[in-house]
Amino acid sequence: MGAAVEEGNAVELAPPRRWVRSLLGHSPPCLNTCCFSVHTDVSFGTSPGYGCAADRVEEQRRHQDGLPYIDDSPSSSPHLSSKGRGSRDAVSSGVLETSKASELDLEKGLEMRKWVLSGILASEETYLSHLEALLLPMKPLKAAATTSQPVLTSQQIETIFFKVPELYEIHKEFYDGLFPRVQQWSHQQRVGDLFQKLASQLGVYRAFVDNYGVAMETAEKCCQANAQFAEISENLRARSNKDAKDQTTKYSLETLLYKPVDRVTRSTLVLHDLLKHTPSSHPDHPLLQDALRISQNFLSSINEEITPRRQSMTVKKGEHRQLLKDSFMVELVEGARKLRHVFLFTDLLLCTKLKKQSGGKTQQYDCKWYIPLTDLSFQTLDESEVAPNIPLVLDEELDAMKIKISQIKNDIQREKKANKGSKAIERLKKKLSEQESLLLLMSPSMAFRVHSRNGKSYTFLISSDYERAEWRENIREQQKKCFKSFSLTSVELQMLTNSCVKLQTVHSIPLTINKEDDESPGLCGFLNVIVHSATGFKQSSNLYCTLEVDSFGYFVNKAKTRVYRDTAEPNWNEEFEIELEGSQTLRILCYEKCYNKMKIPKEDGENTDRIMGKGQIQVSLRRVRPLQGPPT
Repeated sequence: MGAAVEEGNAVELAPPRRWVRSLLGHSPPCLNTCCFSVHTDVSFGTSPGYGCAADRVEEQRRHQDGLPYIDDSPSSSPHLSSKGRGSRDAVSSGVLETSKASELDLEKGLEMRKWVLSGILASEETYLSHLEALLLPMKPLKAAATTSQPVLTSQQIETIFFKVPELYEIHKEFYDGLFPRVQQWSHQQRVGDLFQKLASQLGVYRAFVDNYGVAMETAEKCCQANAQFAEISENLRARSNKDAKDQTTKYSLETLLYKPVDRVTRSTLVLHDLLKHTPSSHPDHPLLQDALRISQNFLSSINEEITPRRQSMTVKKGEHRQLLKDSFMVELVEGARKLRHVFLFTDLLLCTKLKKQSGGKTQQYDCKWYIPLTDLSFQTLDESEVAPNIPLVLDEELDAMKIKISQIKNDIQREKKANKGSKAIERLKKKLSEQESLLLLMSPSMAFRVHSRNGKSYTFLISSDYERAEWRENIREQQKKCFKSFSLTSVELQMLTNSCVKLQTVHSIPLTINKEDDESPGLCGFLNVIVHSATGFKQSSNLYCTLEVDSFGYFVNKAKTRVYRDTAEPNWNEEFEIELEGSQTLRILCYEKCYNKMKIPKEDGENTDRIMGKGQIQVSLRRVRPLQGPPT
């Protein structure tokens, strides 16, 4: 079913399908067409980042504009806020203010331009450091290519580092042009010409993307043939920031070569943000519109070419096996928790283990097992022998791990501020990685069981019913297209497992330590969520919702509404206060309450209540009202 979640507004009609897709990132399989109505508000404490102050100005503007709200929550609501209702009434009266308010809005909107551009500058600085890290080994490699003992040939160097120097020069010129204009800021400052010129040079990215596959294949072959180059390719270092010359982060060649591909896909988002806060009367407006048009057209053509490349080995002539979905999961093996990387292909489910990497070696996987989709089923407890006992971890133990992680993060920040050596920071980062990995391994407790026709069953532990439902939906949808069973030879299986390194969409375990410097750290504090209503159900049911947010890399169920009985249009109007711990995503799931437990088979040891719809939304600084005053 299509499910939409909206912040800050009550929406009773299901939005157009295109809007649903853009909001949720995908369209879930359709049972009914329903629309959730959700209002969120947050107070937080987080380190300043891209768009932080700008978003504060924007949200103050939205707060003044006012949002229509009627609180008809029943007395049984868990967290009614009469104060919140009164404040909204006051806000609504503010809408009547005239030209003075409009001028203030314009002033704040223009101020946001500077903050958006400051974020772009910081992001450009990080990107330039990544390109510099790629350029650093080029000079000695080229020099060695002319000697009697070359590491790589000149042709191999040209193929692997194709267009990297040109990309560096383009972005260096852009950064050098933008920096002084932001430093000498005024509301009439023009920057549109810089973005227009940057967009006009996207042809270099076209050449880079066209060569990307060949570059990666050449780099991999060279690593296998030359231990010295393998060592170099796994130990490239980029500056952490402009002022800290001694503080660097280690990257692999593969990771850095992907940066330009990733960068070009973000270009339209940056222009959208800037154009959004540029008045139509500003001289920059037509230039930014032109740059956005060029970027959107370019991105569309690139996406069309990249998508077919996400296919692995040829199965038979004219047939291809494609990767549909992959994710890190915890597998329960004889009572022990094991970290796995699971890949769903068009005809099979593959479970792998990530090998430990030693110096000079690229990432590799070991196959643990696979099941052709025609042979896969979701076993019910009625059919199985005895469901395996899931070793649960006490909440107190998980809380202790979180506290330790927070302490290590604080220690890292202190070391950075004290400008101490990178060795101390690297030791702390290693501790952080160990603790976060342990938390991700021990936290999930929801069983997801798959059964093979050969009699074997496998159990994964997942932290979110949302993810479990998504995996099941994707597998069942693909099973409709699979008709024959098969088995892979050891060579075919090895080829398939090797292809996972290139095909994977999830490149690293979701740890803080694996995030880029310019990625959002998430929000900390409290999020106020009002679940208003849902519409679009085809028949009356007993309905309730649950809310969950990501916390320390995994999702946690935080709240549950009451059951609204015998209705196709539930109106919960319940308010919750949810704690955020580095959170970026809010999820809402709607269930049909099943009072007769005997009617529904209980799959995977799960709750017998049926998911009727689900949706998610990014909880970003743009979408929430910031806390006034210093964060606590």
